[in-house]
Amino acid sequence: MATLPSQIRIAELDYDQILTNLVEFMKADPTFSDYDFSGSGLRLLSRVLAYVTFYNSYYLSAAVNESFLDTAQLRSSVVSHAKMLGYNSHGTRSATYTANVTMVMSNNAPATITLPKNTQFALQSNTQFTFYNVEDTELTQNTSNTFIYATSNVTLVEGRTAQYRFTVDTNDPTQRFIIPNANVDFSRLTVRVQVSPTVNTTTSFTEASNLLLANSTSNIFLVSEAYDGYPELKFGNGVIGKALENGNIVIVDYYISRGAAGNNIRGPFRINDTIAGLQQGVTDTPDANTTPSIGGSDIEDIENIRYLAPLTYAAQNRCVTTEDYKSVILQDWSEYISAINVFGGEEGDPNDAKERPTYGRVYIAVRPKYGERLTQATKDAIIQNTVKPFSIVGVIPQIVDPDYVYLIISTRVSYDPKATVLTKQELVTAVKDAVDTYSNENMEKFETSFRFSRLGRAIDDADASITSSLTQVEMQKRVVPLVGKSNSITVKFGAALYKVGDTSVLLEPTSHRFDYYDHDGNYYTNCFLQETNGVVSVVGYVNSGGTRSLVVVDDRVGTIDADTGTMVLANFKPEAIEGGEIDIWISALPLYSDLTPHLNRLYTVDYDTISVELIDNTTTLTPSNFYQGGRIR
Repeated sequence: MATLPSQIRIAELDYDQILTNLVEFMKADPTFSDYDFSGSGLRLLSRVLAYVTFYNSYYLSAAVNESFLDTAQLRSSVVSHAKMLGYNSHGTRSATYTANVTMVMSNNAPATITLPKNTQFALQSNTQFTFYNVEDTELTQNTSNTFIYATSNVTLVEGRTAQYRFTVDTNDPTQRFIIPNANVDFSRLTVRVQVSPTVNTTTSFTEASNLLLANSTSNIFLVSEAYDGYPELKFGNGVIGKALENGNIVIVDYYISRGAAGNNIRGPFRINDTIAGLQQGVTDTPDANTTPSIGGSDIEDIENIRYLAPLTYAAQNRCVTTEDYKSVILQDWSEYISAINVFGGEEGDPNDAKERPTYGRVYIAVRPKYGERLTQATKDAIIQNTVKPFSIVGVIPQIVDPDYVYLIISTRVSYDPKATVLTKQELVTAVKDAVDTYSNENMEKFETSFRFSRLGRAIDDADASITSSLTQVEMQKRVVPLVGKSNSITVKFGAALYKVGDTSVLLEPTSHRFDYYDHDGNYYTNCFLQETNGVVSVVGYVNSGGTRSLVVVDDRVGTIDADTGTMVLANFKPEAIEGGEIDIWISALPLYSDLTPHLNRLYTVDYDTISVELIDNTTTLTPSNFYQGGRIR
């Protein structure tokens, strides 16, 4: 009597193991006891069965993974899951630039002229970048030279204009209105619907902002990502939004954007279009204070979609908790924002010197991706267009700038020159890069603390030749006073300051000093601030008889509390700043080795200020009084 074959093992997913299990299963059957499975035709059949099993296993595993937002890998799957949570991913976005436009005309008869919508502006230094004005703009005649017309604050959008047309076929239930281009700026679509090929009457449709207000006659459309970043338009069904009719022609005008590549452009631009009577058209020549083009972004990363979709669902189109504010803002402005923190006024008012509570307010601290602070226009747009429609009555939202505290890193690195192939300069660069990487990965956010021990570890791990290091961390504030005028300034280090005996808690700077008049009208250069018993004074050096001595220029310009790290300056009147700079650098040592930010405070490292001193550990070292941070918190 033949024995029954053993049960086949099905737990393995690897192809080779699947094949082995199949062969062992068949070998256990007496029917195949005399078969050679290594070279027979049955071997080929076994391999086919193993491949089919392996393919099915992979397909089922992939299908299950794509069924969940957390594990999906395909962009189309992530976008689809996000839609179910009420989050619409964005495609490529065009950068915008605000410019003052001047046009020289051959005719001076009209008092005003109109710059047509979508007039092309080409960057003079690189014609690959083109910008367009987004609406008709009126320019006013110059009273001194009547051939010149000018206007200010014209919004220009990066990209190139394009148009796509669809013919509506209501008999085709599978018809979709997809623009076949992944670089379309979703946020600046202009949609018109023409009655038919023979009737040129068109109706403008606008993107729906609130479907609760839509009815059967509302000329609205929705836009979302279809696949691979292509935008898809959807129109009403006759109940919510007006339905399209058979034979209608949908005309879509849009911008094809270069995304993030369009950022950080300052002009100047010239008008590169045909306008009757135009002799020359240009934008103002930019200077150091000109805000560059901002807001351009590439297609939204799937990890960003995966992160924001659940937050948007939790917010439920209202701003109540701090996470609600973050998700609502990031949904529209994530490509502008590098870091964000939201806190209630009960935690403290960042505009108050002592950060006392202010009830009934929500503060939104935003660090932009480009520059150090948002423009006022961008702040207003975030509050009015994004936050206020969802905020609750009785709570006033306010955007505040980051309160930057720069950490000045100076390190002495002991190394074995025989244990590295790097030159001294390459090793210095490696250490500076290690500090910069630590800063980018562990700081640069509002809610992340600075850990001294982790910084030291990052420095020691920069190269295998490094045997030890001594590191000093200074806190530095950079204030921008009005030169030649009296200033009242509050400087908040945000931590207790290190002080030894009667020495000044403020460190003597080597740059970004200032010029100052004393009470007798004597002029001093390269002055700086010094502290004595909590009183802040202005001091400077004078040379007398070949001797350089420190003198007090103004004995009281403010006070400083070393326990809180808060300094208040009053009647502070610098006349000029060293090197033509715009800011004064004020430094102090922290009392504690670790630093934790509060409210809108943000710790950051300026790469150019990182100082690295290399010491050959094969030489005899002398004792060092190099300060290494303060007490362990």
